[in-house]
Amino acid sequence: NDCGQKFEDLVRELSDARCPACESANVEKQLSAFAIGGSRAEPAPPTGGGCSSGFCGTGGCGFG
Repeated sequence: NDCGQKFEDLVRELSDARCPACESANVEKQLSAFAIGGSRAEPAPPTGGGCSSGFCGTGGCGFG
């Protein structure tokens, strides 16, 4: 942007983005950590303790 202010804005089109400080439409898109990811759906890792056997969440654990 023209004033150098960094900001975050979630927009569908880059042409919709404007700097909130100077209203400039001259903005540069940066990599969004929110948008990083694969196209495959993968299961979430277990949230509980576990026994570190590597079988948690696979049905191979005798503890439940």
